[in-house]
Amino acid sequence: MKISKHRAAYHALLGALTMTLLACGDDGQSPPGADAGADADTPVKTPQEACDALAGVTIGEAKLSEPTLVAAANGIGEHCKVTGLMGTSLRFELYLPTEWNKKLLYAGGGGWDGSIPTGILRPWDTSGGYVTVASNGGHDDPTGAVFLNNPEVKKDFGYLQIHKVLGAVQAIVEERYGEGPARKYFEGCSNGGREALIQATRWPEDFDGVVARAPAYSFTELMLAFNNNMKHMLGTPGGEISAAKAATITSAVLEKCDALDGIADGVVSNVAACAFDPASLLCPAGDSDTCLTQEQIKTAQAIYGEFKLPDGTSIYPGWGPGGEGDFGGFPPWLIAIPGMVPVPLQMSFAEAIIRNWFLSDPSYDTFQFEPEKHSAEIEQAADILDASTDLKAFFARKGKLILVHGTNDWAISYKGSIKYWNGVAESVGGEAARDASMEFFLQPGVQHCWGGSGADTVDLVSALSSWVEEGKPPSSQSIVSSKLDMAGAVQFQRPLCEYPDYPRYNGSGDPNAAASYTCTKP
Repeated sequence: MKISKHRAAYHALLGALTMTLLACGDDGQSPPGADAGADADTPVKTPQEACDALAGVTIGEAKLSEPTLVAAANGIGEHCKVTGLMGTSLRFELYLPTEWNKKLLYAGGGGWDGSIPTGILRPWDTSGGYVTVASNGGHDDPTGAVFLNNPEVKKDFGYLQIHKVLGAVQAIVEERYGEGPARKYFEGCSNGGREALIQATRWPEDFDGVVARAPAYSFTELMLAFNNNMKHMLGTPGGEISAAKAATITSAVLEKCDALDGIADGVVSNVAACAFDPASLLCPAGDSDTCLTQEQIKTAQAIYGEFKLPDGTSIYPGWGPGGEGDFGGFPPWLIAIPGMVPVPLQMSFAEAIIRNWFLSDPSYDTFQFEPEKHSAEIEQAADILDASTDLKAFFARKGKLILVHGTNDWAISYKGSIKYWNGVAESVGGEAARDASMEFFLQPGVQHCWGGSGADTVDLVSALSSWVEEGKPPSSQSIVSSKLDMAGAVQFQRPLCEYPDYPRYNGSGDPNAAASYTCTKP
C-alpha cells in the first residue's frame, strides 16, 4: 500500500529537524547511526558497517543472516533489515533504523501464521524510528497441517513464539545501539490481535502497551462457530447463499439501518439500533437473486444468531448485519493453496483445527463434528490457544491496551470483542479498573482488519505511545479514521468513537469531514 503524501511530508520534516538539531554544536552525542555503546577508543561504525556486523552472528538462541542496509525512500527512513532463526523453524525479521526513537514495535501475524507478515500493519509508514520485528508463528505452513501431532509447534504458535523472539531481539538491539528499548509496543490484527492479548495476559512484562485489532482471542470457539456456519452453508441442502443473494442482504440492511446515524452514506454506524431480520427477504414464490429461500433464511439466522450447544452452553455471539456482499462476507473467503482445491476460508480453518488439533485425524468429515462430544480435546486446545480476560498483572505494570474492531467484519465478529470488553471488567474488578488502562473502539463499516465501506485507516500506535508516555487516553486525543484510495488520498473521515458511542452526522457540514460528526451514545 502506498504511503499518503502527508505522511511522507511529515517524516521528511521530522528527519530534517533531527539532522538540524544534531548539527548544532558539539552536544556530546554520537553522530547518526553511530554505535552508542562504543567507548572513546573504539572506532565509530558507519550504519553500513553496523549492519554488516550482524551477518552470521548468534545472539542467545537467534542466528542472524542477510543483513541489508536499506536506503531511505518514500518516507521510510534508512534501516538495517536482518533475518533471524531460532531453533529449526521460528523465523523473524528485524528492522533496525539508523535514526532510532529508542522504542520497539512488534507486528503480529494472521491466520495460522506460517510466514512473516508484511504490508498494512507494518509500522514503517506511520511510526518511523521504531525498531520493528515480526515473526512467522514458529513454522512455515499457513494451512494448519503442521499442528498434527506436533506439540512443540502448537505451543510456539499458541503462546511462546513472540516471547522467545522478543528476548533475542532485545539482546540484538543492545548489541546494535548499546542500549535496550525504553518502550516496547505490540500491534496485531486477527490472529495478531489474539497474540496481542496473549502477550498482555500470559507475558504481562513483555510490552508497555498493545493494540489488539479484531482479535481472535477465543480461537477455539471461533473455529467451532466457523464449523457451524459451514454446516448450514454447505452441509445443508439449499442452505448456501450466493454472492448475488449476499448483495441483496447488504442492500436490505442499508435500506433499514443506514440512516440511523443521521445520514445515508453507505455505512451503518449505529449498529446497536440495527434490528435487521433476514426473514424479511423470504421469496414470495419460487427463487431469485433478490430474495432468500426458507433454508437460506435459516443459514442467515444461524450466522447472525448466538451459537449454542444443545445443553444451552454459549459458544459464540454471532455476527452483525452489514457488509454481507463484501469480499469475505456470506460467500466466505476462498483460499487457494498450491495443490489443493480452493475452499471457503471458514471451512479451511474449521477443518484444520478439528482434524489436526482436536482429533489428529486428517481425513475426518467435519460436518459430522459435534463439539459436546469432544469437550476434553477442545479444552486442551483452548489452554494453548485462547487468551483470557484477566489483565490484572498487565494493568498493575501500568500496561495500556487499545481494542478496536470493524462492524462489517465477516471473519471475526465485533460482538466477540464486546464480549471480551465486558469480560475484562469482570476479571479485573469492575469497569473503573478496566477503563483506566483499556479503551475499546468500533469502526463502523470496516471489514476484517481493513476494507469495507467504512473509514479503515487509523494510526493507533501513536495513540498508544501518547497514552503510555504522556498519560493521554486515546479517547481524549480526538482520533480520526480515514478512508483512502489506492493512491493514498483521503476520501472521507470519521471520528473514532469510544464504545458504545458511534459517529452521528450533525445534520449539516461536509459529509466527508470528521468535524461533521459527533460521537453519540446509541
